[in-house]
Amino acid sequence: MRILLWHGYLLSGSGSNLYTSNLARIWKRQGHDVLLMCQEQHPELFEYLDDVGDFSAGNQSWSLENRERVERGGRCSLVRPAIGDVLPVYVYDAYENFKAKRFVDLDTDELEAYTDRNVAALETAIDFFSPDAIITGHEVMGPHIALRACKRSGSSYVAKLHGSALEYAVKPQARYRELARSGLSGARIVTGGSRYMIEEAASVIPGWRDRAVIVNPGCDIDLFKPGERASDTLPTVGFVGKLIPSKGVHHLLAALPQTSVDLRAVIVGYGGFAALLQELWESLHAGDDQRVRSIATTGDAKPLGDLLSWLDGGGMAGRYKQRSKAVEVGFTGRMEHGPLSLVLPTFDVLVVPSVVPEAFGMVAAEAAACAVLPIVPRHSGIGEVGATLETELGVPGLLTYDPADPIHGISRALERVLGLDPKRRQTLSAMASETARRLWSWERVAHRLLGFATGLEPDSELD
Repeated sequence: MRILLWHGYLLSGSGSNLYTSNLARIWKRQGHDVLLMCQEQHPELFEYLDDVGDFSAGNQSWSLENRERVERGGRCSLVRPAIGDVLPVYVYDAYENFKAKRFVDLDTDELEAYTDRNVAALETAIDFFSPDAIITGHEVMGPHIALRACKRSGSSYVAKLHGSALEYAVKPQARYRELARSGLSGARIVTGGSRYMIEEAASVIPGWRDRAVIVNPGCDIDLFKPGERASDTLPTVGFVGKLIPSKGVHHLLAALPQTSVDLRAVIVGYGGFAALLQELWESLHAGDDQRVRSIATTGDAKPLGDLLSWLDGGGMAGRYKQRSKAVEVGFTGRMEHGPLSLVLPTFDVLVVPSVVPEAFGMVAAEAAACAVLPIVPRHSGIGEVGATLETELGVPGLLTYDPADPIHGISRALERVLGLDPKRRQTLSAMASETARRLWSWERVAHRLLGFATGLEPDSELD
């Protein structure tokens, strides 16, 4: 089968980038021919790519350079549309060879130029590649680009929802709500990573809800798998993610000494909040409640409200300060998926304390695949991951907590999980791994998505 996959960004880093890369990798391995349209600047890092090239200046043709084939299967070709030097993004970050500019900051001419160039490139790709399936992503601009490009050929397309486009482009500006409406309304099927993602997008963008289907993102079950844990060390509580206030790492740090279980913690990640988080832990560890209050009051541009409320409620009173001195926390910095796959299986528990809604909980699924029990708040897509595991494992309420009281919620959940009989915890961990490998593999994602794109809707789970 010939699959055309349009993605406006790279193949590593963000969730949508990893989603795209894994789809292309799996489809190629299954024997399909994939034309991958994206802006990846370092294709040499991806062994599954057979050919790499660029569109011409007007996006009327492209040229490819053949690479030595590493994997058997179909053929995967990466080709970069010519979009100029401005790359529209949802959240600002630096991009090699581009001037990154937030969608909300684009002027009309910049947005039209970006859209028109991608439409021309996609029209060319459809003409020359003759795809059996076309799949695009993000609420803007992928579906709108596909809508326009498919008109000439009469082709259909599938659109994948991603939370960043919704939160940082569609919700803030009416022009993107209209562009999202047109693109999603024209899609054959719209997929969302969770029920929350679909309902949240539908509350803002009308016209497509009757064609929505849940397709959970996946995890690399070949990479993330159970490993050996040292039996003579303290239980390890882990966190993996961006070190920013919205990820709630400060809640986890405050919760650790509130438990009565002997444990240690490892914080994996990077971000602008990293230095303050380390200072917060040093202050908690030293029992310096005045410094903790100062950090909570200042926060990262705004106060850390839940941390302040916890302090006002006597959070560091009683035995807390003595207990905090017995807990050790290590900060590793950033880890890509390869090194992370070696560290994640060494955890006993992974806490995903996100404060803001999450479209899905990919890191929780990766932890479960490694036989590491994830603890998550009962909200949005991340809560759906926890609820699914609780149902599959037959342990209602074990892994999830009330996000309205995050610090106490996390500490109580840690007590519940780490307080289990070791053999019982080992059994549940193995069951979590089996569940993740059955429900959240990239192979299942690729199978379901391709089925919807071609009209062979597999066990549709339409809602």
